[in-house]
Amino acid sequence: MIKQEPIDMCLDISEKQLRFTLNPDAVWEEFDVKLKLLIDKTEWQEVKFLDDSYKGLHSSMRNLPNKKGGVYVFVLKPEIIPATHLYILYIGRARYTSNQNLRKRCRQYFSDNKRPKINRMKTTWGNHLYIRYLPLEDNNIIDEMEKALINAILPPCNDEIPSKRLMRSIKAFA
Repeated sequence: MIKQEPIDMCLDISEKQLRFTLNPDAVWEEFDVKLKLLIDKTEWQEVKFLDDSYKGLHSSMRNLPNKKGGVYVFVLKPEIIPATHLYILYIGRARYTSNQNLRKRCRQYFSDNKRPKINRMKTTWGNHLYIRYLPLEDNNIIDEMEKALINAILPPCNDEIPSKRLMRSIKAFA
């Protein structure tokens, strides 16, 4: 018989807690119609972030476009209720330039150990972490969409909230 070590459930729960803030002004109700139409017309795609060993990127990461930029979202997807149960943890963008693209930008998170929230996101939920992405070519739309999505959703692993009014409100209670 294998003896198991006791687990401190309170500590385990506190280490895995994230604080989600719902936008106090319901910005999603006023989301830019032009951006909403673009999101509705295009299909978001998805790749798994880490392989099962946590030591490398999942093979599906090769499917990320390397000739486009876009907006991407790290989602925690435990699949308790298939295709329904997920948490948006982080929203980012990849501008398309000679030095940057969607695949390159998303792969950079694997070796990013300098940002505590990103590192915690990878180490705590890596086996359930996926990237949903929307390939885009227009860098102005990419910038605008990232900002609008962050302001509307307020993801817990984003360090910066573009809206100055929301940023002050959140920091007052953090």
